[in-house]
Amino acid sequence: MAEERIDAPANMDSGDSSSSGDGLSSQDRDAAEAVALAHVDEDRSPYGGPMSRRELSFEVLETHRYGDDIRVRIGYRPSRGFSGRSGQEWILIDSDGAVRTRELISRPKDSQPWVLIALAGISLIAALVLVPMIIARSNPTGDPLYRAGRTLWMRVSPPDVVSELQYGGRTTSGDAANFRIAGPGNGWNLAVVHVSLHNETSQQVSINIDEAAAVLIGVDGTEFSPINVVARSEGMSGPIDSRYRYPDFVGLWRSIIMRGSEEVAGMLIFEVPPDFEADRFNWKASDTIHVGFRD
Repeated sequence: MAEERIDAPANMDSGDSSSSGDGLSSQDRDAAEAVALAHVDEDRSPYGGPMSRRELSFEVLETHRYGDDIRVRIGYRPSRGFSGRSGQEWILIDSDGAVRTRELISRPKDSQPWVLIALAGISLIAALVLVPMIIARSNPTGDPLYRAGRTLWMRVSPPDVVSELQYGGRTTSGDAANFRIAGPGNGWNLAVVHVSLHNETSQQVSINIDEAAAVLIGVDGTEFSPINVVARSEGMSGPIDSRYRYPDFVGLWRSIIMRGSEEVAGMLIFEVPPDFEADRFNWKASDTIHVGFRD
């Protein structure tokens, strides 16, 4: 499972019996966990494909304070016919009890002991199968936007340029809440890049996703750093405008630890000028991976 490195708040009051070690009261903890569980149970679209349509079981694995917000780690797995490792995701709940961001950490992974038996008993067949697979990993499925670094695999999408981004969440009372990330104005826009990171080979990789994690480079060579999607998300009093609706928004912005075979997927946002045209994307956090959009 992927773990997040978070320092304890400096104003923690160890004498408050109603709070945990990180200053989180049992009432706030229960409320945040209820919101997180309700949110993932209602919206399963980030799981994708057949998994989003299966009957799933959810459980709270960890809850702690993250600045003024509360972070809840949820485990999810098929309710029937599954004996493997649960998938996990982080849900960030703001001080008003609304879901601010959602980050998929890993997907359920079924146990397959028959693979080990087959490899041990039929070494020749295993070699014939594995050698082509290893060669194919240099560019699986031939996708030019799926690249490998020293320790990570990464797939990015061409930027989706929008003037504003709006998405939905849920409050502690179960009511829907809407959020927006506004553009910088003066004709500038937001470029949304979908990023999937997969730790294929390393036992553990520490990744700090912040302003220095990546750069988006235009055709004129200008570099743009990602913005803080947590700080820039604002609560909305009215409904979501269909022109700016961004379903399944998952912002990437925090320090994580990815263990072997784990995956993190979400979105980075960049502020770009009105005539922006993307040339390439460079990932720099814990690895160096380059993807060209015009190759």
